[in-house]
Amino acid sequence: MATMDTAPFVGKPAEVPVKYMARDLILYAVGIGCDDLRYLYEDADNFAAFPTYPFVMEFKGNDQDVVSFPSPAMKAGPDMPKLPNTSGVLDGERYIEMINQLPASTTELKMSTSVKSINQRGSGALIETTSTLVGKDGTEYYKMRSGSFAMGAKNFTSAGEGTKGLIVKRINRPPDAVVEIPTSQNQAQLYRLSGDYNPLHINPEYAKELNFATPILHGLCTLGMTCNAVLKQFANGDAKRFKAMNIRFNSPVLPGETLYVEMWKQGDRIVFLTKIRKKQGRDQVALSNAYIDLQPEDTPTTTTTTTLN
Repeated sequence: MATMDTAPFVGKPAEVPVKYMARDLILYAVGIGCDDLRYLYEDADNFAAFPTYPFVMEFKGNDQDVVSFPSPAMKAGPDMPKLPNTSGVLDGERYIEMINQLPASTTELKMSTSVKSINQRGSGALIETTSTLVGKDGTEYYKMRSGSFAMGAKNFTSAGEGTKGLIVKRINRPPDAVVEIPTSQNQAQLYRLSGDYNPLHINPEYAKELNFATPILHGLCTLGMTCNAVLKQFANGDAKRFKAMNIRFNSPVLPGETLYVEMWKQGDRIVFLTKIRKKQGRDQVALSNAYIDLQPEDTPTTTTTTTLN
């Protein structure tokens, strides 16, 4: 069997126009269960975009209505290789870094995305893409990285220099904080309105076709809810304190399940683990290999267990 050359897919950026309004920022905050008026009320003091909002722009693009899946913005992105023997593609890893805060009003930007690397990883392939979010005046707002896992992929040559899977060391001591986050039965229905209209998260028949008993919560919703919990715990919920976030997706979350986020403070880095407490009493890891870096500030912290409603 011929071996697929993946080098032609690497390093060719595709630029997509993206746009949002204040309403989009509010809708995203509602979708991740945020209760801070700084992200929910357009006339609040210091009204701001929640730091992880840029992730949805790769789905939304500049549309203001419901879009298909894959959306026009996704189709306009870089060419992705159809690796031999791939049985499916999973969202594996995410990284986001804030260079400048987004404006909190109607804004048009450009998202430039390219394939960074394609490498053999276990029983498949890790495909890494990098994106930058830039204003019309050249202001750089965000850098993002995505790692997708192509299940079963083989018979291809690796190409590009990616992270090949960043490893975040586990901390062998009790967490400094544990935050409990209930999700609602309609969490995915709310979150999808931000732009990710994948039917996996709402259509029971489609979910069954993909071997899920019921629709699952968007992984990026779990990411946003976790970021909200960490910022509330260690940065007074302040978007200006956010610097960067890295996670690996492990297990899907079902709407209505409760998340438990264990957090360890290491200077301005918060290492965390997001778990799902199953009915049989066993924890299942939803997000691992994870941290949030904060902008420096003297903020007292204590070991607590809290619930976000």
